[in-house]
Amino acid sequence: MTPKRKAQSSTAPVASSPSVQQRQIGEGSGQTQAIQRSPDWSNGSLQPAGLFSRAATRGSFSLGSILNASESTTSEAQQEESRIPSDDPVQLGLLNSSIASSLFENFVESLNPYISQLDPHLHTFGRIRQESSFLLTAILAAAAKAFNPALYRKLRDHAEDILATTFRKGTKSVETAQAVMILTYWKESEDTRAWMLLGYVIRMGMELGWHRLAPYSSQSNTGTDMERRQKRNIERTWLILFVYDRSMSLQTGKPWMIERSEFIESIEPWCKDSMATPGDRLLGALVTLRLLSSEVFRLLGPRSSRVRARQLHSLESLLAIIKSRIEEWESRWLSVADTDGCHPFLIQFYGTHLRLQLFSLPLQDILAQSDQNTTYHMEALWVSYSSALEMLHLICRHPSWLYFAQDSIHVMTAYSAAFLIKLMLSTSHSIAGQIQPAIQSAISGAALVFSQQAAPLGSSCALQSRFLDNVLARISKPTAEASAATDLTESCGQLQAGERDTTREAGVAAASGRAFNQVEGGLSLDFADDETWVELMAEAGFNAQDGVFFA
Repeated sequence: MTPKRKAQSSTAPVASSPSVQQRQIGEGSGQTQAIQRSPDWSNGSLQPAGLFSRAATRGSFSLGSILNASESTTSEAQQEESRIPSDDPVQLGLLNSSIASSLFENFVESLNPYISQLDPHLHTFGRIRQESSFLLTAILAAAAKAFNPALYRKLRDHAEDILATTFRKGTKSVETAQAVMILTYWKESEDTRAWMLLGYVIRMGMELGWHRLAPYSSQSNTGTDMERRQKRNIERTWLILFVYDRSMSLQTGKPWMIERSEFIESIEPWCKDSMATPGDRLLGALVTLRLLSSEVFRLLGPRSSRVRARQLHSLESLLAIIKSRIEEWESRWLSVADTDGCHPFLIQFYGTHLRLQLFSLPLQDILAQSDQNTTYHMEALWVSYSSALEMLHLICRHPSWLYFAQDSIHVMTAYSAAFLIKLMLSTSHSIAGQIQPAIQSAISGAALVFSQQAAPLGSSCALQSRFLDNVLARISKPTAEASAATDLTESCGQLQAGERDTTREAGVAAASGRAFNQVEGGLSLDFADDETWVELMAEAGFNAQDGVFFA
């Protein structure tokens, strides 16, 4: 039987909420204590969320909590805290304590910098082992996938079992939220649950009141160091969920769930707190980038309205301003990033990816209209093209940070390669001929770097290498066939000059025509449609639901 864990919503601290401290007023003073004035009266809150008990609106919404009929479980929770839960992976014999401790350190040192999830001062092996078997197992499974694959499967299966139990029981806590997120960062290639699990965790956070966190204020930093770190742990988790939510929205084209708030907008002073970790600075960079990007996409509106209004010129003017702001963002956050780790690479990669996505919007509108000439809109073409190339060049310049990178990096890499091929096949012959060598070189270089990671079969690096190789094979085949056809016709010396010229032209056209077709002044490849890209990704082991390429 799975024991009750400490992390229940009724005891989760949400120290940033302005009403938490006031909730403590008068507690334990006996039945005759005076009725305290509720802060909700001044806000006019007569809704259930403002009248029911905090436990009922902070994740324990049940008839018992509303009517205060349940027994106090404080003493039981205190007893549980002093014991290691029975579903602890070490207790169950899945691995010994030494290897578990080593894998935990591997995660904190090598994987956590990519996701900024844990505070090394708060999240120690011993503390997490007592507080949450789910979080511990998720951490160990992610580390085992990279460092000890022999242990990965049974740790992953155990984490999935705890996830099912947690969902069935309705357990809600910051540790549960963190565990679920970690399961999605380095998931199996056939796992398509990231979007749904993200929504589950966001709803969990809302039940725990995280969407009402108060804006950061240095004057509110009261309490012990441990209490302050626990408070920041909750705040950090909500900020990560905001970034994750907006990033998934950009990649999949689906709506986001978390709206911007005063707390989220206070991210920069939050990052400068004396207890901020290096990961908090990366998180600050990503939060500010997502705040910027969401505002831009709101201003741009849906594609149909942009095309109908013929606002391409004004759209490009807006994007020129945004491009400058992204460059300022990159410069500012690179100056405070931890230069010894992966953070400079991630900041440049995410910023370049956003430039690509933004400038591909007017470019897509231009290429979709037969009466538009790309020579009149060269900035959109050049910025999107150079951004996609730069993403692949960043991969080649920073190979040491690829092995541990989370799946979102690989989705963005695949997107940049797919965009370049789509661009090459959608522009005029003259432009396509100029950009094709650079595109092939960049994709080839990135494929080589991923193949040199010595990653096990089925890993993200191995899948990425196979995907890029498949793309290269498809675009190289027509060129090779055309070259072979040319050599063949030139070797036929017995033909008369006129017949030789005719045969050469026919041979080249036949070889090229099997893969290329003339379409409205551009080239169309046999895998230029989205369905063929899905097939290409499936051949490599990727799942197309992880991202949208040409929305």
